[in-house]
Amino acid sequence: MKRNIILLLTAICIAFCGCEDFLDKAPISNASVQNFYNTEADFQNAIYGAYRALRNVGTYNDYVQLIGDLASDNTEMGSTASDRSVLNEMSLFRIQSHSTVVRDVWNHHYQAIWYTNVLLDRVDGANISVQTKTRVGAEAKFLRGLFYFNLVRIFGDVPLVTKDLTSVEEAYSKGRSPVAEVYAHIIQDLREAAQSLPLTVPNEQGRATSGAAWALLGKVYLTQGNIADAKTALKTVIDSRVYELLPDYNDLWEVTNKHHNEAIFEVQYQASVSGGTGSSYTERYTPYMYTGLPYSSTAGGYNIPTEDLVNAYEPGDLRKDASLHTSWVNTSGEVVTGLPGRFTNKFRHMPIRGGGSSDNWPILRYADVLLLYAEALNAEAFVANGEAFNYLNMIRNRAGLPSKMADHSDPSLRLDSQNDFALAIEQERRVELAFEGHRWYDLVRTGRAIEVLSPKMPNGVQQHQLVFPLPLTQIDLNPTKLKQNPGY
Repeated sequence: MKRNIILLLTAICIAFCGCEDFLDKAPISNASVQNFYNTEADFQNAIYGAYRALRNVGTYNDYVQLIGDLASDNTEMGSTASDRSVLNEMSLFRIQSHSTVVRDVWNHHYQAIWYTNVLLDRVDGANISVQTKTRVGAEAKFLRGLFYFNLVRIFGDVPLVTKDLTSVEEAYSKGRSPVAEVYAHIIQDLREAAQSLPLTVPNEQGRATSGAAWALLGKVYLTQGNIADAKTALKTVIDSRVYELLPDYNDLWEVTNKHHNEAIFEVQYQASVSGGTGSSYTERYTPYMYTGLPYSSTAGGYNIPTEDLVNAYEPGDLRKDASLHTSWVNTSGEVVTGLPGRFTNKFRHMPIRGGGSSDNWPILRYADVLLLYAEALNAEAFVANGEAFNYLNMIRNRAGLPSKMADHSDPSLRLDSQNDFALAIEQERRVELAFEGHRWYDLVRTGRAIEVLSPKMPNGVQQHQLVFPLPLTQIDLNPTKLKQNPGY
């Protein structure tokens, strides 16, 4: 029993199956790891299984992005029915160590990390082509870097497990590693991935590229305050000329336009009644008791835009209507407004009952990179109407908004200092990336979370709440090695 429980940390109880559909790779519980990793197909299927972990509840099917939005001033819960109360508690900074949110984020990330560790432990010695070794190894490192980046931002110090743990004793020996040590390993993984991954992946959309690795690495460096290396990584993405802003912001969210030139890395979904490969975003992010779906559903009420976010859009911003609605008409012809009437419009493809929709989840897109690069340039030095202004205004102009300048005659468009520019980037990221799970992580990264959010929360935001509590289940299993974050 002890073995089965402690392996929640390392998830060394699952191997991979060999399905043909990239979206439909799934673990198989009775496979033997030792007997599985032999052929090219085995390793291809193994890396597909690692990608599939992106669609778990504790990763990008729900909680990573809900933390990014609900823990900020961008969204709130439209219903506390059923198990949604835990998300409402999180949005009010009342999350506890017994929350299913922290439990699933922890468990599903470490399960995903185990997938990558098992593959990486075996790929170098495998009797397969050098090309396959190089690519799947680099993909595994990219994914492991992404999973650890989420963990360290959410929990702070976390156990750093970089190989397949094969005994209970090994699992129990793993305590929390300092944030700096975890970041050092993330950077190592991402740098190695960036140097080995292909520039593009024609007909294999959803697999990682060097651009995805450089983009994520740039965000990691910026989160650490390493401005010089952040600039280099992000500029590598820009200089690759693989990506570009779409002229029409609306086109980003049309499911018929998936895998467009602004997409750098996305979680892949395809609506299917039997395949379990559809996404739940459209259904969940509509209002509670919404009647605009092709079937009756009570699954909505998640991630509802706040009035504060609605008011954050400047007049004439084309992104507002593309991103959210503030009312809808029910079957009785009544206009529903207020909290029950607001919802996101980014995930708009009609779902199939029981089969979800085909809306992908955007983890990294080019607009994100351009704004991060502008932020890094400004952090290095404020240059009036310099290069950083160009990237900021590329985003604004696409949205139908006028450029901001250091010497603008309109005070609302004038940026005269480094701090002015930093706040302009914060505002632009808020509305450009709304509902994509960035706002909370952005505010923590820039040291602005407490200042911005405290006045908007019933009990404010405390310093210790900049990280989440560790799951109580994990601490109870290994109390000598896993200590709770202060304040919880």
